[in-house]
Amino acid sequence: MSIPTYVIATCIVLFMFIVTVSLYFQAYKRHINQALNGNARKRSPMVPPYKMTIILSIIVLLISVLISYFAGYTHAYKAYEEDAWVLTPSDIQTYYAEIKEIEGNRIAVQGSVLNDEYNQTLMEYEIFDEQVSIYNQEETLSLSDLSKGDLILITLLTNRSGTGVFKIQVVEEQ
Repeated sequence: MSIPTYVIATCIVLFMFIVTVSLYFQAYKRHINQALNGNARKRSPMVPPYKMTIILSIIVLLISVLISYFAGYTHAYKAYEEDAWVLTPSDIQTYYAEIKEIEGNRIAVQGSVLNDEYNQTLMEYEIFDEQVSIYNQEETLSLSDLSKGDLILITLLTNRSGTGVFKIQVVEEQ
């Protein structure tokens, strides 16, 4: 198991913060010692260490917030991509229907009384032959082979692009 990138980035930022503050304290200490020893050189004033520590702490906080945001976004997107194509039993739904009308690549069907209440209504679907498999027992059919009044078994598939017809199977009435 490898260490996540955002943990490494946070450690690097914290290390840089500690090193910068330590170096600044050393430079400030040297500056003060030179002033106390009476060095006659003209020196520019230095910001006191507590102010510098506050400024650097704010910068580190902002960098940490950015790292956290991008790490969370990356993790969430990765989880979304992994789960997007996993099908659950509720993503596949099958019900019986009777064809009421076929017009072009659109089909209107009336749900059978064999179905639950939700699937007994009149529904209309757009069918593309290359995306939908249509069968009559072992024989592959096209949408033009179906006719009004045929009893069919429709399989719907729900995925990230929505719900659409996956398969149509003609049921032989006996």
